[in-house]
Amino acid sequence: MSRTMRKAALFAGASLFWLPSLAMAQSVPVQPEPEVATGLEEVIVTAQRREERLQDVPVAVTAFSARELDRRQITDVRALTENAPSITFTATPYGNNDLILAIRGVAPGGVLPNVDQAVGTYVDGLYYARPEGSNFAMVDVASAEVLRGPQGTLFGRNTIGGALNITTNKPSYDFGGSLKLGYGNYNAITATGIVNLPLVDDKLAARLVYSHVEHEGYGYNPTLRSDVADQNDDFLRASVRADISPDLRVDLSFDHYSGSNHQPLWVLNSYQAGLSAAMYAPYVAASESRVSQAGYNPVNDSEVYDFTGTITAQLGSATLKSISAYRNVNFEGASDLDGTPIPTADVRIFELDGHQVSQELQLTGTAFADRLNWTTGAYYFREQIRNSPITRVPTAIQDNTIRPDNESMSVFAQLSYEILPRLRLTGGVRAVKDTRGMTYTPARFAVAGAALVAEPPATAVTPAACPFTAIGLNEAPGSCLYTPADIEFNTVPFTVGLDYRLPGDGLLFAKFSKGFRSGGFQQASGTTAAFYRPFDEESVASYEAGAKLTFFDNRLRMGLSGYFSTFEDIQQNAILSASPVIIAVLNSGTAEIYGGEFEATALLGDLRLNASLGLIHPEFTEGPYKGSEIPTVAKTTYSFSADYPIELEAGRLDLHADYNSRSEVFFLNTVSITGTGPVPLTDFQRRSISQEGYGLLNAQLSFTFANAPITLAAYGKNLTDEYFAARSGSFAAANFNSIVVGSPRTYGVSLHYAF
Repeated sequence: MSRTMRKAALFAGASLFWLPSLAMAQSVPVQPEPEVATGLEEVIVTAQRREERLQDVPVAVTAFSARELDRRQITDVRALTENAPSITFTATPYGNNDLILAIRGVAPGGVLPNVDQAVGTYVDGLYYARPEGSNFAMVDVASAEVLRGPQGTLFGRNTIGGALNITTNKPSYDFGGSLKLGYGNYNAITATGIVNLPLVDDKLAARLVYSHVEHEGYGYNPTLRSDVADQNDDFLRASVRADISPDLRVDLSFDHYSGSNHQPLWVLNSYQAGLSAAMYAPYVAASESRVSQAGYNPVNDSEVYDFTGTITAQLGSATLKSISAYRNVNFEGASDLDGTPIPTADVRIFELDGHQVSQELQLTGTAFADRLNWTTGAYYFREQIRNSPITRVPTAIQDNTIRPDNESMSVFAQLSYEILPRLRLTGGVRAVKDTRGMTYTPARFAVAGAALVAEPPATAVTPAACPFTAIGLNEAPGSCLYTPADIEFNTVPFTVGLDYRLPGDGLLFAKFSKGFRSGGFQQASGTTAAFYRPFDEESVASYEAGAKLTFFDNRLRMGLSGYFSTFEDIQQNAILSASPVIIAVLNSGTAEIYGGEFEATALLGDLRLNASLGLIHPEFTEGPYKGSEIPTVAKTTYSFSADYPIELEAGRLDLHADYNSRSEVFFLNTVSITGTGPVPLTDFQRRSISQEGYGLLNAQLSFTFANAPITLAAYGKNLTDEYFAARSGSFAAANFNSIVVGSPRTYGVSLHYAF
């Protein structure tokens, strides 16, 4: 039996027998009485900045209610990406507190603060400019939406690939709450407590949420006798709702995320004898190894604070919403990127700290007997941040501090008008002005001799010449401070589309969107002028058409979409130096990406089935990367899930299983940029930066007692124990490479009590 057939058999068997599911929202007492299934429940989304039925929205969006998030064990953003088509994730070098997202093949090059994210993450309207802490935004969530394609009109911060729109549960005027405790292998401990407090009848309420997650390492370093890829995270949210009058509501929210974990499991998995330096040979990992040979095992610490204040006022037929937000990020960590004791490119310190402020005004309304829906508003954003990585290589130590100062201002409007019965025209536009500032403070130190030890003695480290001396960029003699003039990007993304409501419950739509991602300054870890040359903005033109259909008395719901996108001045990371590894962002010509998605939900009696499929064809059409694979793209993604409740006299048994798969992914370009031009990677080098296709099988079984608000559950993730890379290193040009190993099989039990 083939491996694929074995997986299918495992999936089918698990669906019928032991598969776990916790089928109740975290904060709502469970009602175990059997429900009469008359059809699929309605899904409400805010993809167009107003509440609408999913089937009425002419946008390719995957939406998950709180119940569905619980069924599929979606407790972080990474799990969310595994359950939607055409979206992939890449781990960061520093741990699981954040991740890099790609939708429809569009992704940023990394987590450095000089580059904007390609997929915007919004939590209650707050845009996460940096991914730090974003993986843990899924605590006490009411709904989560994955919007695919450019969203530059209503979601204005560089959402060239798409957006994650997450809405948390708000305080209500009923006392209640819940407590959930869990334990699993790797000594995993989870605890989530929620309490909802009505303070003044129908006027003032508060909600408190606390969550703790920890587990021992998924890998081990025998030399240092320490865990690798462990986890210890805490999350707190406090929110207040005040209904000052029937027409005026104020929502305030504060949350704090704190994470502390050792670095991910980096292993040296690729080595080509005769072409790689022989000193790496002793550290090549065994097949499917979870043993780390890294020379040091740093702890990565994250502290993130978020404040959001939302005022909603009814002004006759219009609604005014003000969203004020502040976010503070403080990260200090490090990473041994090659997974060996050799200082090939050890990030000894990676500090990122700073804050962002934003203010958004939205005014929405209807007119002409609801034939016209309109939204208009303004947005201001400013981010001031410091990033200071200290990198150790055999002959040098470099401290390269940058201080980006990014500002964005925009005004926007979108109208939808029913020009004929059932036929609606939509047009939207946003005028954006982005200003980028930068201060560089680099310093380079020479190391006497090519020491192959983890740390040279202090006497061997001497200051090198300021790298700006040779290129005339010093602001003062002997200074390594450089503040170039600000750069500006003025862009007008827009969208125009038509949709037609079919008789019954269905929608056909077609649209054209223009999106962008701002340019900026380089990280500039090099020592020549080329490393300080800013990169320009990236733009996309996207054509899309789709359908949303409902059949059999709302027991079958389907969504289909197809798209064709062209990219100009596409931003790509280029490795411009092999020793040390120096990466710059280049505008690399043009690219075309086309594909399609299919999603379906069916209710067969009490059995609920979900399926999705995403197909992507990406291609560089001009520029130095023509012929290269586009990084961070799985050309095929698909998923299946099944839910089946069994009513018993003692309570309800819920069975759940899901399987998600992605095809081969290249983590980096398969063409190197050299001084003599682009050079294709060899077959060995290509394999070293890729992960072949794999799938993950997850399951959950839960039992809710009939006479008590208690649910017991057993769960399993990655039940087939797939061994896969979540990221690769940047050493392919030297004919060796490393990977970050993904999470192994995990399983455990949980108890949920609602009151």
